[in-house]
Amino acid sequence: MQNSVNNRVLLLYPTPYKVTGLPVGLATLSAVLKQNGYEVKIFDTAFYPSEKELDQNHARADLLISKEIVNEKETLVDNVSRMEEDLFKLTKDFYPLFIGVSILEPTYYIALSMTRFIKKNFPAIKIIAGGVFPTLSPDIVFEEESIDVVCVGEGEKSIVEMAKNVANGKDLDDIRGLWIKSGNETIKNPPAQMNDIEKIPHPDYESFAPRLLLKPMQGRIYKMINIESSRGCPYICTYCGAPKLRKYYKDNSCGNYFRTMSVERVIEQINYQVEQYKPEFIYFSSESFLSMNDADFDKFVKEYAKVNLPFWFQTRIETISEDKIRKLKEVGLFWLTIGLEHGNEDFRKKVLRRNYKNDALFEGVEILKKFDLGASLNNIMGFPDETRELIFDTIAINKKLYDVNKKMESNIFMFTPYQGCELYDICKSKGLINYQFLDSDPVDSESCLNFDRKWKDELKGLFRTFNLYVKLPEKYYTEIKIAEQFSEEGNKKLRELKEFIKKSN
Repeated sequence: MQNSVNNRVLLLYPTPYKVTGLPVGLATLSAVLKQNGYEVKIFDTAFYPSEKELDQNHARADLLISKEIVNEKETLVDNVSRMEEDLFKLTKDFYPLFIGVSILEPTYYIALSMTRFIKKNFPAIKIIAGGVFPTLSPDIVFEEESIDVVCVGEGEKSIVEMAKNVANGKDLDDIRGLWIKSGNETIKNPPAQMNDIEKIPHPDYESFAPRLLLKPMQGRIYKMINIESSRGCPYICTYCGAPKLRKYYKDNSCGNYFRTMSVERVIEQINYQVEQYKPEFIYFSSESFLSMNDADFDKFVKEYAKVNLPFWFQTRIETISEDKIRKLKEVGLFWLTIGLEHGNEDFRKKVLRRNYKNDALFEGVEILKKFDLGASLNNIMGFPDETRELIFDTIAINKKLYDVNKKMESNIFMFTPYQGCELYDICKSKGLINYQFLDSDPVDSESCLNFDRKWKDELKGLFRTFNLYVKLPEKYYTEIKIAEQFSEEGNKKLRELKEFIKKSN
């Protein structure tokens, strides 16, 4: 039974199996709720095995994307109980004012398994859904019977107002950022004003299960803290929702979508989180970490030297320079992630709106080699109108970069057109989409697009052999093509070539 005085909020974090790391957005919601006097608990799904989901650490290693994790058994241990049992007990014992769930499109199916279970067993508890997917596709989420309220836009202000109103028995009708089902009516409020990221509290990681702080890096699990240094993205890539989000906030007069945090605030956040959690590693979650001016960069390097922890970040190849990499290596830079995306310059520019030249990739990788650093190169295949020859342009550029610097690792992802992206609309206009929302795994080899069966199978074969083509000399290409085939001979050849690479490294 619900207590007469209730200041509790339960937040759900639907994340695929063994995908760890700390979600900054949800952690910030927890922080603002606590700042306003609410007790918060967070329920995650990271360690509940599922027949539907792969262990992504093993899947990535099997694709030769990353190294096998040597200390996984001691760290990333499965829950022995069922997700429904634990969720029922927590909801019953904690009995919150309401339940919030943060959703990305690929995690919506996980979120639904939780919200439907809760609504069936605790129908009186309101459930609010927020995050990128509800913001970009609110109508889809609003139709879901197990979800009572949809938060559009950044939720820090909206969720605190909702908590106050629910606690005081008031309705939610006039709260910006909320879409509400009110009897037979539907109320669709505009998004709240964008947050001043200099003033919001530091993300609260205390409410998360300690195992979510554990993240693989180059074959080992480390205790890792995510640091937010900016929000949003200024670029216009067609496979990303950022351009639509930027327009959405502008059209609703909410303020600037892309905001950078001052170096002073970033360092303050680092010092706070290091004191709280004693991490072994820092990850900067900015879309393009090196897109800062020279004065801020030098200030960051000077202050981070006092932190004395290894770190990694993602950035764009255009932002890499020898001077920056040298200075960052001196204060702990361990690894980078770089968005290569596609190897064909013309395709990359016209279809993806990425305008850098391949020469910039070689210059950047040479710089990393000079300082004995590696990077993960993100690649995507399976775009509409892409051909086998175009995919081999991506393979070829990765192969050349690997030959330059053997510390390069090639991430490969099957293209998934998320709603809100320009390429989603293009795929839909071409009749390539016949689903309401994605429920595919990020390392799934099956394209979700409505290609003909022959091309889908060819894509699967290229996907599983991508890194064989990258890492083996061209004299092996005939054998690798056999390994593309999903046959007894193909599977045997795939195993042989993978084992050959592992023994060679």
